[in-house]
Amino acid sequence: MALQAIRQKSRYHPMNDMPVDQKLFNVVRDLLVAKRTLTAKTATAIVIQLDVDDAITGLNSDAIAQLEEYEAELLLSPLFTPNSEDKAECEAALSPSGITTETLNSLFMQLTQEKLSCQVVYGLSNGTLTIPDIIVERYLRLLGLTGKISDSIVDLLEAVVDSDNRNRAFSLARRPVWNKSTSSDVLAICLEKMQEKNSFSLNKMNFLTEFVRTYRPTAQDILLTNLNNMVTAYHKDKDHPVYNRNLQKKQEKSLMPLSCNTEVRANRMAMADALLSDFNLETIIK
Repeated sequence: MALQAIRQKSRYHPMNDMPVDQKLFNVVRDLLVAKRTLTAKTATAIVIQLDVDDAITGLNSDAIAQLEEYEAELLLSPLFTPNSEDKAECEAALSPSGITTETLNSLFMQLTQEKLSCQVVYGLSNGTLTIPDIIVERYLRLLGLTGKISDSIVDLLEAVVDSDNRNRAFSLARRPVWNKSTSSDVLAICLEKMQEKNSFSLNKMNFLTEFVRTYRPTAQDILLTNLNNMVTAYHKDKDHPVYNRNLQKKQEKSLMPLSCNTEVRANRMAMADALLSDFNLETIIK
């Protein structure tokens, strides 16, 4: 049963849920109640949506509880979107197979029964936000706690990852992108090569995860071709000389958006080179 259905049912029919592992409960609870800082953009959205003079004052009031669920989710999502570090923290309380849907439902119920709140800071002001159920539901969904890691990937990760980086690596391997058998095979091949070369790094695995999510290569040869094509395309971008400074600024914004600035591009090329090197290959253009 979906979390939303459980939430709706629980309003009228209290449920006797199976207990959730205390360690996992504590980790997720601590993540939810951690102090959060408003950005100017989110603070402005709160002021406008709640029709208040100050964002912190609005969050301290019962105005959030009066919103429709979709409004509360949209308004507070910038504050409650788990990042990579949050997901990695959960790994200490997860097995490679993750948790069942029933356990996820139970975790949701127990968290919402706590009536959790967190401190919110904006500039010199701070206040307390009572976390709506819809936000707890969304946060749990985005943590990906039900994701599974195949036995073959687990064995490879145990062989190449040191204990300090284990949680982050397993969190990456639990991402939905690796759920398909073809994607999982690609990851396995890359990890095998890293094991042979003793070349594993979190940066490389993180890059590989995002690269496969974007380009969706289904086999080794497709992955390697896509990696080389990406580096080639980045190098060709440098083959457009610009002699006017104003035109140069416009071209830089066009070719290199904020999500792909010079530093990001350099890292992607370095990681692509490193992956190709694991296969004893080099990019066509150096």
